[in-house]
Amino acid sequence: MQGSDGMPKVIEETKEYFNIVTSGSNKPILIKELAEIWFAHIEKIMRPSSYARYHSHAVKYIFPYIGDIEAGSFNKDILLSVLGFLKSEDCKEGLLSQYTIYILEGMVRSIFRYGAENNLVPEIYFGKSEYAIVNKKDAIPLHEFELHNLICKLEKQDMDLQVQVMLPLYAGLSLSEVCGLRWEDIDLETGHIHIHRNMMRIQQEQGESGKNATVMAECELPENICREFIMPGKLRILLKKTAKRQQISQKSYVASVDKKTGKGRKSFLENLQPDGFGTVPPDGRTLQYRLKAVGKQAGIPGLTFQMLRDTFVVMCLQAGGDVYSIAYLLGINVSAVCGRYKAWLVKRDGFLEGIE
Repeated sequence: MQGSDGMPKVIEETKEYFNIVTSGSNKPILIKELAEIWFAHIEKIMRPSSYARYHSHAVKYIFPYIGDIEAGSFNKDILLSVLGFLKSEDCKEGLLSQYTIYILEGMVRSIFRYGAENNLVPEIYFGKSEYAIVNKKDAIPLHEFELHNLICKLEKQDMDLQVQVMLPLYAGLSLSEVCGLRWEDIDLETGHIHIHRNMMRIQQEQGESGKNATVMAECELPENICREFIMPGKLRILLKKTAKRQQISQKSYVASVDKKTGKGRKSFLENLQPDGFGTVPPDGRTLQYRLKAVGKQAGIPGLTFQMLRDTFVVMCLQAGGDVYSIAYLLGINVSAVCGRYKAWLVKRDGFLEGIE
């Protein structure tokens, strides 16, 4: 949507909010103001969890050091100086990892690129990145015997935990999507499942004390990440049994933790408020705690939900699934699938040719 002067409406509105760079005003735009304009743009197209992480990084590592600098006077030397400091032992936030530095550099570059494209600031030539690109970790799927051991141990666990594990293992959901899934998103008759929200942990300042408290926030996913598909029969049967046993409400969370029977970090569960349907909104850390415990019993120390998701992808590849379908099921782009699961694609097809 365009504004009155042909400018994208989100930029026009944000500029009015900050009262900067408007007609008749010579007030220079600050880096933190330019950053907020960029964040207003990406909020509509990025996963809520990713947006929250990037914004948190900006508030913690970028705004305190360069936020009040005029964007028009910024240059590559200032950027490298700040990143060098953040990577040093002198940084009060602690020594940052190479990956975090790389993310911060990319974020600043994106902010100024967006600003230049929309005539908010002059274009800055940053040149080639001074920091080596950190390759994403390779996928860590379960071996066949580990998967067998895990399923055997799960059969002895309560049905809630079985559902929480089977959703990423047989449907490819991420941990935050498992936490955000409600029964109304599942059609047990047709087997369809609709993924369109997730659950996030957010730090909120509490009153005059100024202390932060962790709260669970439900977030709608961007349209390009939402998806709907038919669940495997095994998962559908398990969900039917769970729904029948729990006499569930359509509005309650599939991965809800019952305070009376839920196992996990008791102190955390006691601080959560019921969701109005007799259950407590699921927390990713509690679910991960429970998964790690059953993984230890199955001889898989350090078991994570991402490992379950990796196992789902590898099983899809072994069954002949194409990367485009797998990317849709995961809610990510094709290049991300190719990057993380390259070894399995090459092993199966011998090449990655023709994938853009």
